[in-house]
Amino acid sequence: MQFSGTEVSFERSVEQRLLGAEIADIEQLLKLNARELRSLPGIGAATFDRIMGALAKAGLSLAADPYGAYECARHSETARDAELRSYFLCDACRDAFAHQSFGDRSPQWVSGERIEGFCGHCNGFGEVRLSQWFLCGTCDRVVRSLGRGLASVRYVERTWASMFRGAPGSAPELVLRETDPVQLRPRGKRSDADREAKADFVAEDASGGTVLGVELKSGRSALPGGGGLGNAMALFQLDTTDCDDIDAAAAALNVPVFLVHAQIIGRAHAPTERFEGVGLWFARPWDMLPHLEAVRSRPRETRKAAYFKTAAFRPFAEFPAYVKDGLQADLETLRLEGFPALYRL
Repeated sequence: MQFSGTEVSFERSVEQRLLGAEIADIEQLLKLNARELRSLPGIGAATFDRIMGALAKAGLSLAADPYGAYECARHSETARDAELRSYFLCDACRDAFAHQSFGDRSPQWVSGERIEGFCGHCNGFGEVRLSQWFLCGTCDRVVRSLGRGLASVRYVERTWASMFRGAPGSAPELVLRETDPVQLRPRGKRSDADREAKADFVAEDASGGTVLGVELKSGRSALPGGGGLGNAMALFQLDTTDCDDIDAAAAALNVPVFLVHAQIIGRAHAPTERFEGVGLWFARPWDMLPHLEAVRSRPRETRKAAYFKTAAFRPFAEFPAYVKDGLQADLETLRLEGFPALYRL
């Protein structure tokens, strides 16, 4: 078979199958897309692969499928659930997404209308525009979760600054420093060996020494006691990989890492939304394993998660008193017994 003078070499059996499907020349073949070719009688998976290999060798390709899956901008692969996803973003966050997270891909569409509202990423109030990319469902959920995550960081920083001021009779002055900033990273194929475990924050004393680490988790739900809004969650869920990262971060810092949960809710400022912190709790690493309920796979996923009774957590308002009166005893336990396990399979 020839197309524009280019020789395409098919195996005899492949040619026979194409002829049997009434494809008599290369022009006819190249008018088909992959979905149409696969649907022809006699063209099974093995034959299809041979055809595609021969075309690629000749520098040719099938027609584009008008109903084919879109390519997700974040991980540069087609995905059946990739759709045009919409976000209200300020100019700075939109540029950061395009250049740092989506491989220098400009948005598929940006509204020319500027409105006053809250940016869906940085949560800042000002001029925003509706921006759209093709993203799969997983990446869309990640993008939408980051605004809540950034709001939780600022909520914790404000609360911490008001509690650890070193006033007479109170907890010592500790400065909270963010060490693992919330950001949208490109979705790549990373192995476990590539993971770098870091606590989200470290708390430093007046001399700059690291006293403890903080791992921050945020969500829409409250925990029992200490305020918050709505019904408290029954169990606290944490991926076992997150537990392992907390253990590794504690070992690297040589200080205990405390889990902090922030309840972050959305409030409408139509057509945008702002995120606001309404509740904060902490858990000592020594309290996690005694309150472990189960370790099992997440629903519809292969990842395992540890489920903890919420009694492991205490209102964050109690944290300064704990640091002042209880932390030293726990540090002595740490020195004698090592870091506590957060879960067991």
